[in-house]
Amino acid sequence: MEEHAPRFNLSIVFSDVEVGGARLSAEYALSDEEIAIAHWWVLINCEEVKYWKELHLYFPEVDGDLEYHNMTFANYFRTWMDMIKSDDNPNWSHELLLLAMQSQRARVYPTCTVNGVKFVSEERDSRRRTHNSGVMALGHGLNYYGVLHSVVELVYAEGMKVHLFKCRWFDTGAQSMKMDQYGNLSVNTATSAYEDDPFVFATSVKQVFYLDDLARGDAWKIANIVHPRNIYRAATLGVTIPGPEVDAYQEPNAVGIHDVATIHENNVKHGRVLRIRDEDSTFIDVDPNDESDDELRHRLPDINSDTEEDSLDDSDYEP
Repeated sequence: MEEHAPRFNLSIVFSDVEVGGARLSAEYALSDEEIAIAHWWVLINCEEVKYWKELHLYFPEVDGDLEYHNMTFANYFRTWMDMIKSDDNPNWSHELLLLAMQSQRARVYPTCTVNGVKFVSEERDSRRRTHNSGVMALGHGLNYYGVLHSVVELVYAEGMKVHLFKCRWFDTGAQSMKMDQYGNLSVNTATSAYEDDPFVFATSVKQVFYLDDLARGDAWKIANIVHPRNIYRAATLGVTIPGPEVDAYQEPNAVGIHDVATIHENNVKHGRVLRIRDEDSTFIDVDPNDESDDELRHRLPDINSDTEEDSLDDSDYEP
């Protein structure tokens, strides 16, 4: 197999990400608005763009207004990159110029392999015996849990590619996430949040396997970090429990996660407010194979765990 050396020197372009499967059908295609949001997500989370973000934020006509900054930065950034076009500026590069021009195409796939770990979209995962669509994104101070909706490949000029996961995030509020005394985190998968902010870099997630929470029932699922060879550890995640460590069996078909329509119905019924992640809730790049306890420890908002809650194989897939 021919090896392709990385051609683009940007922190958001990764050589260890490989999309797979036939492209998803037209119903999964990103709208123009979603493409704009995805491009904005890439810009604000690209380390090499940080200088230009801060410059624009404190421009006289922006004056620290985050909403106006978010609405106008992409256009300013493209104008600046076009005007400079000089390697003499330490904050300019040809790759940044390509990035500023926005993506030429947005391809959508059902699977993606990151550092040897395979992620599968929720729809395709439903046809399989075991499940690989659960995701957890490590934020600063809070982790986000959800399922993979689709893999997005943004193709910029000269073939520069940026890979994102479009996710369906569960609510991270105190009433939707509970942790017991053993460190087991249970998530209410009948909730949703951040619907206008679904994207994350493919390299910024850990794979999660959701088990039925027999104590809480219904849509509550215990989130378990998936380790290499499809083995997960059910309880410890930063909590030391006496006794020998045993690799647990990955139980097939432990799903029962509500579909989007049911989640919307539940949100309306219980008066839940959908929220958008703050811009400073940036994600941390992770290696899906890394088993560091410090990195895998669940991080939660202020949660009282004692509070009562309110009453197929790939070859079988046809896109």
